Amino acid sequence: GVYSMDGDLPPLAEIMEVSLAHNARVLIDEAHSTFVFGDNGRGVAEHFGLDDEVDIHIGTFSKSLGGQGGFVAGTQALIDYLRGFSRSRFFSCALAPTVVAGISKALELASNEPELRTQLWKNVDFMQARLREAGVDVAESESQVIPIMVRNDAKVFDIGEQLLREGVFINPVKYPAVGKHKSRFRMSISAAHSRDELDRGAQIIIDVLKSNEII
Repeated sequence: GVYSMDGDLPPLAEIMEVSLAHNARVLIDEAHSTFVFGDNGRGVAEHFGLDDEVDIHIGTFSKSLGGQGGFVAGTQALIDYLRGFSRSRFFSCALAPTVVAGISKALELASNEPELRTQLWKNVDFMQARLREAGVDVAESESQVIPIMVRNDAKVFDIGEQLLREGVFINPVKYPAVGKHKSRFRMSISAAHSRDELDRGAQIIIDVLKSNEII
């Protein structure tokens, strides 16, 4: 699905072609794309019209749904196999009823209020345009995950502290989570962000990056 560090999408159609040629199965991780991509919010596979072609869909309840845990979707044979042979499942516990209730309600809201996804994309488009216009390197992001490239492993955490003092918290990331000299901040946009919050946040980011000669 969406790559969590760059915010870009996979060439899924090409991957499917290769898998068919070699009789391989395709697993797609929709952790950062469920209820963001696709006409019904089912993720990148639906976005590309390939949701019925992908063999295994996995995802999480902790991102768009604000809960805990995750899911695997596939054929009944696959699910039966995982129940019997998935080592990580053997000693795990079921989700707490309160968590399940929260996830169920979040699913209901996400399914019945598509305007939330529309608002999310308005916010994403605004923030990406605002940052790019100022010369901020946001790589090839195509999603709500927007990398703010710093490319200075020695400075990225200090810049993060400066941003926090100014009222903006964004996760700094450096090697080995990303390649050497590819340090960045990973910003995730929400439908709940107001235009004023995004505008003020963008200006703070721009000012701090300029003061550190990143842009």
